[in-house]
Amino acid sequence: MKLKTIIDKLKNWEQTSSRREKVLLFIVTFIGPAFLFFKFYYEPARNKIKILQEDIKKLELEIAKLEGFVKREKGVEAQIKQRKLFLEEVKQILPTEQEIPQLLKDVSMLAKRNGLEILTFTPRGEEKRNYYNIIPFDLHIKGSFTNTLKFLNEVERLARLVKLNSLEIITSEKDDKLTIKANFITYKYTGEVIEKRDNP
Repeated sequence: MKLKTIIDKLKNWEQTSSRREKVLLFIVTFIGPAFLFFKFYYEPARNKIKILQEDIKKLELEIAKLEGFVKREKGVEAQIKQRKLFLEEVKQILPTEQEIPQLLKDVSMLAKRNGLEILTFTPRGEEKRNYYNIIPFDLHIKGSFTNTLKFLNEVERLARLVKLNSLEIITSEKDDKLTIKANFITYKYTGEVIEKRDNP
């Protein structure tokens, strides 16, 4: 089918279709994909982060408490060992300071491998928390909806935890490609406790 024929049909549809049909098309084309992003990538990752953060805090407190009673209680050494092993497994999900540059590079390479054009890649400053630091970075990419979905799916499966924090989708009238402004967050385990200051 020639391009002119397709354009004529689109113009004819635009003139003859009702407002309701146009609204339905908009919902299916734009709101539907945005909902899928939120439902299957953003929300699960956020819940996963929250659970892991709580696990780390609880395990650190349990280890400190158990070590205080190790001389008086039988079998506590085995329990401490078990807790430490589990804590190490949790740490494996969070990258270390040395791994952060490579992790950011891996995310960038995943975008390119999925046929996405990287417009900008901007790391942000770290935010310190108890036991870990938050490391945000912005990724401004362009590509098809399918390629973007594949990219986000592969980021979700990275060995080190990377969370999609926010997503803005911009459509173009010139082509079928989407411009995506995404903010990601990864975490660096430090094991350090930040002293809380009393409010004046």
